[in-house]
Amino acid sequence: MKRNLLLFVLLALGLACGAQTPWNGTVAEAYDGGDGTPENPYQIATAEQLALLAQQTDDGTGGDACYVLTNDICLNEGDTLYWTPIGLTGTFRGVFDGDKHSISGMYENGFKLSGLFGYTENATIKNVRLEKATVMEYEQAFVYIAIGGILVGKAKNTHILDCSVDCVNYASVTWNECTGGVVGKTIVNNGNLVIDNCVNNGYIKGWTFSGGMVGNGDFIIKNCHNFGEIVSEGTAGGMAGQGGLNCLITYCFNHESGVITGGMNTGGIIGTAIKTVMSCCGNAALITGFNDDEIMVGGISGADGTIYNCFNRGDLTAIFTEDPLLIQMGGITSTPLHDEQIRNVYNAGAIIKPSNPDIPNSWYGHIVPAIFSDTLISNCYWIGNESITPYVYNIGVSNWTLLPGSSVFGPGATPTTWVLDEAQYGTTDLVEALNAGAMGQCTWVEDVDGENAGYPIFGLLDPNRVDEIAETPFQVYPNPTNGILFVETVHAPSLQMTNEYHITNLLGQTLQTGSIGGEMHQIDVSGLPSGMYLLTIDDATVKFVVK
Repeated sequence: MKRNLLLFVLLALGLACGAQTPWNGTVAEAYDGGDGTPENPYQIATAEQLALLAQQTDDGTGGDACYVLTNDICLNEGDTLYWTPIGLTGTFRGVFDGDKHSISGMYENGFKLSGLFGYTENATIKNVRLEKATVMEYEQAFVYIAIGGILVGKAKNTHILDCSVDCVNYASVTWNECTGGVVGKTIVNNGNLVIDNCVNNGYIKGWTFSGGMVGNGDFIIKNCHNFGEIVSEGTAGGMAGQGGLNCLITYCFNHESGVITGGMNTGGIIGTAIKTVMSCCGNAALITGFNDDEIMVGGISGADGTIYNCFNRGDLTAIFTEDPLLIQMGGITSTPLHDEQIRNVYNAGAIIKPSNPDIPNSWYGHIVPAIFSDTLISNCYWIGNESITPYVYNIGVSNWTLLPGSSVFGPGATPTTWVLDEAQYGTTDLVEALNAGAMGQCTWVEDVDGENAGYPIFGLLDPNRVDEIAETPFQVYPNPTNGILFVETVHAPSLQMTNEYHITNLLGQTLQTGSIGGEMHQIDVSGLPSGMYLLTIDDATVKFVVK
């Protein structure tokens, strides 16, 4: 049986290459200079030299060194030459620095692993701008499930930093299991996979897992923005379709143009959050669930996850041809699982109920429509909407309950001030209440510049700026944590070697010690009781909270 594996189809507006000389389809004999060391990386100045990297990666003679672009590169000026991903049959294990140059006109014939890079492991890709990329329809017997990413198809223990993907006008992925604007599928095995400061502008459509950054996998996503529409027959999210255990998404934003439509779990930041932590994230786009069976829609997470210091102002809706068996729609998430937490969040988006009132098991909530009895939830705020009850269904004890420490809010004296109906932390000012509950993780401010439609926004848009306030060479998050503490030392080279750490309580008693090294590290603090602690590395100390 023939099936079309329609990956990214991007209709370029105008010539893809501009003033650059397009690729002639050949492979260069040598790079433009360099010896592949970090101090003197191989220099790639032409498309032919980029093709040399792809060839060497697949034949095992390269792909494990350091490479740098020295010019903008054009891979195609139409649809005449197909690009073969770097690491289609081999694996890229090196460092690729785009040096802020662009790679335009990529035209690909829909391989099993699609992207500029096919498969990467223990690699770093940074400072790359992909423009007007095209991955065409590929016809083959349906004997595998393809993985599509515009930058990387499948990434393992890879850092992707300061990259942007501009898929001008149109991109589509059909019959594709994992589809991401940056990476299709990610894997973490004895390492970390970090996507930091990346942007997706492309339209992404997939089969099972679709996300602006990642389709599915394990990851840390930081400082990222999605502007592209996301569509999936399965789960869909502005940043990721689905996240695995101990994933983190922080300081990420899904913009108004990032409209999301999903057939299963659909969320503004992530579709399904399997033990994923989201902090300091926001969604402003319309989110729609479509299914004739179950529809799960959330402003931040379609389902599951721990969520701190996040907001949603996008509307939520559902479409279907036959009455579904279940609808759960929540301004923050459709439902959290056991032991998960929702704290210090607000929802300003409308929850649009279907017109048919007879749908069985249809639950709606300003924050969540339903919780388990052991879900930890507090300090949640929502704009008034009389069509939605302030109660949520407590699954553990089978009754309806009010959210603790939470309140409706409405307009204040100015377009950027908001007032709580019930005082929290001794104040009725929404921004003051959010800052009182932020636990030092971020600073909330009034939206005086109109960046967020007048609703409160983060004063610190980049978590690296937290160091300027904390005056420490490393940062920790999420804070408070649900058991895994991420420690980042990217701005502290002296701490990237192996160092001892000490965790003490406020009485100075040492409770846990260990070693830490590298730019990103995880410390398991699940054995500590709830409370505030001090983490010390060398002579620097930060406070963190275990909930």
